[in-house]
Amino acid sequence: MNPIRPPFQSFNRSWSDRQFSTTTILIGANVAVFILQFIIGFLVPGFIENFLALSQHGVMTGYEWQWITYMFLHGNLPTDIPGGILHLAFNMLTLLFAGREVERVVGRKHLLGIYFTGGILGGLAQVLLSDPAMHLVGASAAVFAVLIAFTTLYPEVQLTLLLFLVIPVRLRAKYLALGLVTSSLFFAISDFWPGVGHLAHLGGSLAGWIYARQLGFGRRLWVPQFFQKKRERQEQIQRMTSEEFINHEIDPILDKISRDGTHSLTRAERKILEKGREKLI
Repeated sequence: MNPIRPPFQSFNRSWSDRQFSTTTILIGANVAVFILQFIIGFLVPGFIENFLALSQHGVMTGYEWQWITYMFLHGNLPTDIPGGILHLAFNMLTLLFAGREVERVVGRKHLLGIYFTGGILGGLAQVLLSDPAMHLVGASAAVFAVLIAFTTLYPEVQLTLLLFLVIPVRLRAKYLALGLVTSSLFFAISDFWPGVGHLAHLGGSLAGWIYARQLGFGRRLWVPQFFQKKRERQEQIQRMTSEEFINHEIDPILDKISRDGTHSLTRAERKILEKGREKLI
């Protein structure tokens, strides 16, 4: 059963009562770090790339803070200011749209969980599977996690996107998620768009999807569902009296043995017989 969620509200609704939301704080932190990144990059060339951007060399050297710092950096500052501004603007607009709706449903703590889990898992995927010399910057993996969590919360919501920033396209949120994941996978495999953390996008998307599912939105993942059913089954057997256990569990198995032989028993049925010996002793 899915938890109850409030209905989706349009992007242009008033949000004056949420001035200090976690989404707003994350956006403010990204903007503030962007300004600092420009200043530091100008005063200390190479510091951002070598110490704060995520890289395989940095991780191997022991710069563990890179797992967090990289997701607040944008563009190659100070040399590419327009590129950095576009990178930041795209990520923050997406976070503003998806983050506030996700936060409204799952709360501040879980929004932070989705954001940082997506950023770390995305960074891990990029570090392990991409060019060892690559330096990763950007909140994209974390933002992808929040966006995919949003599409998991509201899979049927109709969205209007501007294709190439010009052509309006309407589609459901779940198809947006499918398109983003498919395109990221294509670019990662084909290397058609190098220099972009496509693997980080995939890792962040996976994190956002799993996190939202674990919160109970969408259909539950089969692994926890399997263990829950197994636990409920064990508790049901424990509650049975010896007579109930024989009537409901043992007798049908004995009938099957007399009809088809012991070779016809499944593994679960053999375990029931073993459980019967323990229960009847």
